[in-house]
Amino acid sequence: MPDLHGWITQQIDEIEQLAKLIAPGGYAPDEWRTEPSRSGRWARLVAYSRLNNEPPEAAAPDSDQPVALVQTGRNEHLLIAMHDPAAVLRRCEADRRILARHRLNPDAYWANAAMCAGCGTYGEFDDPETDNLNDCPELLDLAHAHGLTDEILATLDRPKEGERPEPTGQSLVPDALYQAMAENMIRHFLGTRTVEPSPREKAIRILEPELKKIPGYVPITEEPGPA
Repeated sequence: MPDLHGWITQQIDEIEQLAKLIAPGGYAPDEWRTEPSRSGRWARLVAYSRLNNEPPEAAAPDSDQPVALVQTGRNEHLLIAMHDPAAVLRRCEADRRILARHRLNPDAYWANAAMCAGCGTYGEFDDPETDNLNDCPELLDLAHAHGLTDEILATLDRPKEGERPEPTGQSLVPDALYQAMAENMIRHFLGTRTVEPSPREKAIRILEPELKKIPGYVPITEEPGPA
């Protein structure tokens, strides 16, 4: 089954195909207009057609055969005229514009792959307003106009988050820092601490470069014993 976005697309496709059947060849979709009958009790719906390369004002009755002949008691003719092929195709185009905005984002982070791009994000970390495309309020309202029910919605596929990518390439943590972090963790878990040098050793490390310049200087490698 398709997801909600795909289901709406299917409904629009079917409506467009039906509307375009009434405008074969090089003709633009018909516009239906009402013309009162002489008695006033009936109204005729007449199809006005034009070629695709003609302006809208060039539309004229395509024949003497009306689309429909209805009583005017409940103004059914007005409702039928509202749904002429040209108007239906305009509404289909408007629906497709909504679908073009409220869709999956192919460039989304893998964990947000099911989000609705049209609903946008919020917060410092750009969290999605709508985590799953099937929960998009705009699409749900649009689908309602196409006959969506709770039962149909329950059968539709729900978009899923993408697969977590495997780490590749060079680590962002320098080797020296990584080694220090590892040693610190080992000391933490083993309860050991690094042996700090004594003050004497620190002093020798600082002074030794100058001491080596003195003739006869012998480096001291061991601590002196007790006197």
